[in-house]
Amino acid sequence: MYLIKLASVFCLSLFLLGNIHAAGSTINEDFSLVSSLADDMVAWAKKGNKEAFLESADSALKLSEAMRRDNSMAIDRFRPKLRAAKKAAKSGDFDKAISLVEEAKTLMKPAKASWDGGS
Repeated sequence: MYLIKLASVFCLSLFLLGNIHAAGSTINEDFSLVSSLADDMVAWAKKGNKEAFLESADSALKLSEAMRRDNSMAIDRFRPKLRAAKKAAKSGDFDKAISLVEEAKTLMKPAKASWDGGS
């Protein structure tokens, strides 16, 4: 009987240890598709192709909206930059659009969670 209790305590402690490690690990979000669309947006802006830029921007915004269902805070940070870049490209200001897309791309990189688990 003692051996069964000891084995169950050991298994439960391994389970809890795995959960503690998962809570402290970084948030891995994959924005590679949105990032490649952002690269396309920069390329179209450098060529001055407004229609292709707007098409890529629409695709990136729709994709990020679909990914937003996971309650990602990173998406809420870079989507306004993409929307502003689309607006700047509509008005013909491609330099501003490129800088906004580059800012959005830096926000797409995975960040470490700053929460330490409480006090």
